[in-house]
Amino acid sequence: MKLRIKQGLPILYLLLSVIAIVLMFPRETYNDPDTFWHIELGNYMLKHHTVLHHAIHTFYNDKLPYVPHEFGFQLIVAVLYDTFGWQGTYLLTGVCLFLLILGLYRLTRISRKELGLEEHHILLFVLVLIVSICVFYFYFKTRPQIISSCMIVWFFVYLREFNLSLSKRYAYAMVAISIGIANIHAGVWLVIAVFTAMALAESTFERSLSKFKLWTYLAIIAVGFINVGGTDNILYIFTVTKHHFNLMINEWQPVNFASPTEPRTILLLVFAMLLPFGIHRKAFRFMLMLGILFLGVSSYKQNLFMWLFVPYFAGTVVDLIPYHQNFKVPFKKAWLIWGLLLGLSANLVVNYLWPPTIDNKKYPVDEMSYVMSQTAVGVRPKVLAPYGSSGYVMSHGADVLCDGRQDPFVTDASKGVFGYTAFERSMKGFSELLPDIVQYDKPDYVIVRKNVSNRMYQSWCTAFGNPVFQGKYGDVFRIKKVQQSS
Repeated sequence: MKLRIKQGLPILYLLLSVIAIVLMFPRETYNDPDTFWHIELGNYMLKHHTVLHHAIHTFYNDKLPYVPHEFGFQLIVAVLYDTFGWQGTYLLTGVCLFLLILGLYRLTRISRKELGLEEHHILLFVLVLIVSICVFYFYFKTRPQIISSCMIVWFFVYLREFNLSLSKRYAYAMVAISIGIANIHAGVWLVIAVFTAMALAESTFERSLSKFKLWTYLAIIAVGFINVGGTDNILYIFTVTKHHFNLMINEWQPVNFASPTEPRTILLLVFAMLLPFGIHRKAFRFMLMLGILFLGVSSYKQNLFMWLFVPYFAGTVVDLIPYHQNFKVPFKKAWLIWGLLLGLSANLVVNYLWPPTIDNKKYPVDEMSYVMSQTAVGVRPKVLAPYGSSGYVMSHGADVLCDGRQDPFVTDASKGVFGYTAFERSMKGFSELLPDIVQYDKPDYVIVRKNVSNRMYQSWCTAFGNPVFQGKYGDVFRIKKVQQSS
């Protein structure tokens, strides 16, 4: 009887996988402001058969430079959206989620393998599923990071496997991932470059650096430069953080660890608790710990990396848990994969039966419908809208001051009234400064949100006249007449 029960235990991998995936509701991947302009840029490149090196659909025509560091993602998401609609973008999310969960569990296995321990443990798989759920809700919007996160995890797995076996297949895989990240989400390519440098330092320190290792590491770095934006792409982080404009965006803010119930606070405490038992006096693990700790506390955006790599450090700690032997469950890879596929299939069905909709309280859906109904076909009106909604506005027919990106709009060429760049005017402009900004930028329409004080709203009405349209997102002011629709 006990033997039969033990033989049936591997089905837990299937059941846990299905439960975890079904708890990751597809609707949570939509309504990110960046998604709209990613799709618009992808469609523009497909239509014109070009790589964009300038911002499009702005008040500045095509004069502002743009670093195409997310070129590959934009093409992929545009094709999926054009073919299947919003449901198509979840296909990409599902594939990335599948690869991420497999990669995170593989992280725990390689961590144990490096120390000669048995690779599988059901408690580690439970941890991976918990981490995956948190990553999904915090970071798995329809943005480039859904692809790059799983690619980085698998790169790291292959890097550690390569260190153990010097297998050519792992070397080829790392080189392929390097060039892939450099053309899909080049802004995070430096992460794998730093991992490679850590591995090189480890091999040098341990006197295990062979010619094959050295050439592999050099190839990983070299192919990163083969991308559509060159050096600017892979060094994009220095562009986006220049003059600290990025700190005006919420996701770039330092993490607030003051609340003990905040999941990121719990993660930091767990990470700190694991370190004394997860480093094992290994130089590579120590370097990795420093890197992940730095990224994890620096901003909400980069806190993602602490989530991704906590399974690696937890991998060898599970043996310290009392009675952990009682939780031994034979591993069956097929059950795990089938569980993930069943869960994702269920979510796909739900997503197609109840299609996602754009939140018309978060984005100016009705407001833009009105603006475009008042505009002749083929004419793009100049619409001034808050930073977070500008991506939606530009993807639905208008030109904007700043579309939700940052780097094209912090240049000297974009400076205007008050000495503010276009980015600053877009972020700070919906205040008492709005009339001066409108006078300088001369938009055709201004869309404002409802969440402003009555005094502020009345000052805008005094400056612009009464709104011509009121929707669920906010109000539309017409500043000057444009060519009317007939």
